[in-house]
Amino acid sequence: MTSTSASPSLDAAPAPHGQKWTPRLVGVLIALIWPTQLLVTVGILGSNATADVAQSFHTTQVAWFSLIVTLVSALLSPFVIKLGDLYGKKRIMLGMIALGVVGDVIAATAGSFEMVLVGRGLAACYGPFPALAFPAVRDIFPGRLVKSASGILGSSLGLVALGSPFLAGWLIDDWGYKGAMWFLAGATTVSFVLVATLVPETPKHAFDSGFDWLGGIVLGSGLAILVYAVGQGQSWGWGSVKTMAWLAAGAAALAGFLLVERASSHPILDLGVLRRRAVATTVVSGALAQAAAYTAPVVAILLALYPHIPGVSAGFGWTAQHSATVGVTWNLLLFVTGLVASRFLRGVDTRLIWWAGVATMGLGYLLAGLHHDGAAQLTWTMCVASLGSGLVVAAAPVLVVGAVSPDEQGLGSGMLTMLTHVFGAMFGAAMFAALAADSTVLEGTAFYGDSGYTWAFWVGALFSAVALAVGLLIPPLREPEEEAEEAPSAV
Repeated sequence: MTSTSASPSLDAAPAPHGQKWTPRLVGVLIALIWPTQLLVTVGILGSNATADVAQSFHTTQVAWFSLIVTLVSALLSPFVIKLGDLYGKKRIMLGMIALGVVGDVIAATAGSFEMVLVGRGLAACYGPFPALAFPAVRDIFPGRLVKSASGILGSSLGLVALGSPFLAGWLIDDWGYKGAMWFLAGATTVSFVLVATLVPETPKHAFDSGFDWLGGIVLGSGLAILVYAVGQGQSWGWGSVKTMAWLAAGAAALAGFLLVERASSHPILDLGVLRRRAVATTVVSGALAQAAAYTAPVVAILLALYPHIPGVSAGFGWTAQHSATVGVTWNLLLFVTGLVASRFLRGVDTRLIWWAGVATMGLGYLLAGLHHDGAAQLTWTMCVASLGSGLVVAAAPVLVVGAVSPDEQGLGSGMLTMLTHVFGAMFGAAMFAALAADSTVLEGTAFYGDSGYTWAFWVGALFSAVALAVGLLIPPLREPEEEAEEAPSAV
């Protein structure tokens, strides 16, 4: 249950009124940006490391190198959301980051693909971090700054996307995937220090001591089962009895969760908010679009890094460094677009930015599927997609701010994070299914043909189209300063 009280937690230090940026607020935002967008670096390094992992361990199951992160994150998300409301977000953040460091070290030192997956799975405890970071902005920042701070936190993805490919190229070209894993271990340690020293504890939004462990287990398991079934669908066969059985088990678990929550006096998630059109359309549209924005660029990375073998592999065969150099244009555009959008989010109907962003992103991936023959074509089509993605990552968290109350912010952001993981798993499965439809296996490694890359890009266009259709149903949203113009921040 969430509290409707406006009283801050006793754990949160009182702070003076103010509606302007201060050095302390800037420090807090940086401390939240680093660990939140480190997850993007994890994705970029993981994508660039995929080919090396596949060839190092001679496995055709390399999709699990990324999918295991999504699966574990989906399992843990409901617990993270509730624990953050019960005990304050900072202490939960620190626990998640600490587990992430341990997992990265295991992955870096693993001698088998199975142990790599164990390390990646443990590191995925860090995966639901955005479910706490974005609500923390609303808890800490004054109302007038919530939209701009949330937009900057989201759009900082572009800065990370700009630098990470060069970092990935240097690490993987010189040290292979192990170099990437060791870097993540060090960078995650920095996250721990930043959060521990700069981020204040946030108010509690749940004051009862009860915790619905059964509901959390059932929900997390249901989501994880669905992610697993989708991830294995290509190898099992989408119409096979095994795939259908796992999908049915996941659906049954989610249905069971509804019954458990209805009977619980301390529900882990207040599903009643989904009866409100603003919340339901915002989280579904936001998750679909973010899944495309975060996952579709993997297709361009695979196209660039996989070797060019006539009749076998349609990849360009670039080094990771060359791929990063070519990608500067679209990643820089993503960063600048997101930053500019964040500047103008206040006073503008966020839905307009959202609709424009999702539509442009979808058009870009549609064009990329048609035109990806060489660096020039890949560059201009990905620039169109990145123009839209910059608007999407800046506007998504702001949509949630307008759809829910302050006490529901953790719940709303958590639902967005959970659905983004689920849709991301679906996107990844659909992407690799499209690639596998035109593939050749040599010495245990799958190589992809041109039509596979075409259809993989079009998966991004499809997700964008569905996100836009749902997004057009979002009603007018509230402004955060309307509800807390004079409320003190936690800093």
